[in-house]
Amino acid sequence: MDSIEKYLELSRKCPELFAQSEELPLVLEPKELYAFAQKSGKRIGIVYESHYHFMVVDVVCAKDGSTFAYERLMNRVMGGAVVIVPYYRGKYILLRQYRHALRAYQYGFPRGFGEEGISAKENAGKELLEELGVKAEKWKGLGKIVPDSGALSTSAEVFLAELSEAPQMIREEEIVGHIALDWEQLGEWIRDGKITDGFTLAAYAKVSLQK
Repeated sequence: MDSIEKYLELSRKCPELFAQSEELPLVLEPKELYAFAQKSGKRIGIVYESHYHFMVVDVVCAKDGSTFAYERLMNRVMGGAVVIVPYYRGKYILLRQYRHALRAYQYGFPRGFGEEGISAKENAGKELLEELGVKAEKWKGLGKIVPDSGALSTSAEVFLAELSEAPQMIREEEIVGHIALDWEQLGEWIRDGKITDGFTLAAYAKVSLQK
């Protein structure tokens, strides 16, 4: 299948991601999509896919009747992502991890993509074990966040996880270590710009409302 055929197939499989709106209606008629691609010289539809993502280029209608391309990134597994706030003996655990997109290191709470066939809580437990080598004694769901609605179709479930034992030193997936901060220190690091990860900042806001 070409990129437009794949796109139309995805629209039938996941109609919630192709919901129509008065604000920016989607063009979903095959002839119109092919005509736009030919006239504009742009690739339309699913232009790239990996094990984790689809890069999608939609054709949308402006209020003046003109059409234009608008891209977005979708998780391949539509169940969403998870963010885990690990808590152990009065301190919150953050990973130090190299982020390829930034070409730099960041501190942040563990997080991961959704996985088919398991619940968000089960996925959170799996990520916690993989990235800190421990299990949680208690879990508390804190609701959803949407990290970047300008480009991503992704939401993430946030969980507070009280650990049953001290985290281990795991070195994989660009993880180079972790740090434990109490609540006051965590706020200071955010204030001083040492923590900039959007998932972590949103999860911090969720936890702060529980206090």
